Amino acid sequence: MPQVLYRQYRPQTFSEVVNQEVIKTTLKNSVNAGALAHAYLFTGPRGVGKTSIARILAKAVNCLRLSEGEPCGKCSNCAQIRDGNFMDLVEIDAASHTGVDNIREIIEHVKFSPSAGKYKVIVIDEVHMLSKGAFNALLKTLEEPPAHAIFILATTEINKVPVTIISRTQRFDFRQLSQADILTQLKLVIRENKFKIPEEALKLLARAAGGSMRDALSLLDQVLSFGSEKISLEEAEEILGLAPFSLNQDFFELLLDKKPAPAVRFVKELAMKGRDLNMFLNGFLEYIEMVLSFQVSGAERESTGLVLEDFEKLELQAARATRGQIVRMADLFLSAFQKIKSSPIPELPLELAAIEFMEADDPQKFSSDANSQKINGSGQTQADLPAENEAAGEVRNEPEISSNLTGSEDDLTAEIVSKWNEFVARVREYNHSLISSLKLATIVASDKKRLLIGFPYRFHKEAVEQRKNKIVIEKVLEETFGRPMKLECCMNHEIDDYKKKFKPAMTGPSLVDEAIKIFGISQS
Repeated sequence: MPQVLYRQYRPQTFSEVVNQEVIKTTLKNSVNAGALAHAYLFTGPRGVGKTSIARILAKAVNCLRLSEGEPCGKCSNCAQIRDGNFMDLVEIDAASHTGVDNIREIIEHVKFSPSAGKYKVIVIDEVHMLSKGAFNALLKTLEEPPAHAIFILATTEINKVPVTIISRTQRFDFRQLSQADILTQLKLVIRENKFKIPEEALKLLARAAGGSMRDALSLLDQVLSFGSEKISLEEAEEILGLAPFSLNQDFFELLLDKKPAPAVRFVKELAMKGRDLNMFLNGFLEYIEMVLSFQVSGAERESTGLVLEDFEKLELQAARATRGQIVRMADLFLSAFQKIKSSPIPELPLELAAIEFMEADDPQKFSSDANSQKINGSGQTQADLPAENEAAGEVRNEPEISSNLTGSEDDLTAEIVSKWNEFVARVREYNHSLISSLKLATIVASDKKRLLIGFPYRFHKEAVEQRKNKIVIEKVLEETFGRPMKLECCMNHEIDDYKKKFKPAMTGPSLVDEAIKIFGISQS
């Protein structure tokens, strides 16, 4: 039975491991000099070579014909390790051997001298899964290890490994592999096996692998199992359940065109067709980054891996979108990516992000009172105002002012309106993503210590109310108006109720009046 590709192409020497140059060089030099640590900790994403290098290190320290730190791969010890029957190499998966008894068995095994090699090597994969008791048992052995034992601990979640364990190991942090690294290896595999797969499909696999070489080879295996002599890009997309690349560009175009109904329908159709929305959104975020990168530094078609038609569309969309739009789009859909995993309706975060992007670009077109024009402090309608100049930090719309204020409230609120552009420009310096929410704000009321603003949509209100954002806004309020001010937020339909609660603080009795009332002091 033929081996799957990721086993067939598992590295057998340090030089065969893709990337991780610093780690490979350090370990080779240590082996060559005989300066070995008693315990190593390999941490990093999955599929980047942690367990492969652990086995290679086990080979190197037991190789009978070592050459400049590299195992020969041909001696009896190297061959037995390669075939998985070397008595002095013990590998356990901590995910299924979490208990203290499992570790005690290893400790007993380690006490005995090696039977064939120079060192007993113990590899514990996913070590963060060990129980507290198992860690405690392991800790004692790491403190006083036998001279002939080497422990190699591997984990994808270093934050779950006790610091007492980490401090007793030599730690190596493995890097996620780049798409270029993975693509190079995939090309090697198809060349050696004479597979016929276009480079565009290989680049698709490299992107879908998420930095994991093991995942990339598994995906290639999946595509090859289709059985065709030649796999096209479209077939690869269909086999892997990936959305065609063109869908990213179609969705991007709908957002730039500010077409909410088609955009929402687009997302619903993806869901109805059974597309993995997580995977689609991941691909769409990659496309946003591609557009931004093209805007900033340009690119040749060959470096993008796109067919001519898709590359030409990339050029057009990069020329059409503003830098501010791309940044806003990335911010909104990154947030949607986090929410989609826990949403009971997977398509909802995508739909909301699309609507919010288009609304922030053109708030009047999509707000609930789109047919009425807001009036700013100088009597101009929004249509009279100059276009937004993102680069200069100018804000297109003055906020709406709630009516029926008293004279004193009106004066204080007018002060807020008069400096609102200055305030928003200052906020931009701290947090650009808040601008789209603040542009939709309605100034409801203000006193010397508080500012109440309303929002047409809850997600804008919640964004502003996030603790880190509120701290920034209140800091900028103090900078702009020369006094500390607390921010209060409400929904537009709640304005009347909030004004009732807000007003007494401005027009009610002072603290002195309250003291006089409580203590019965005469005012005569």
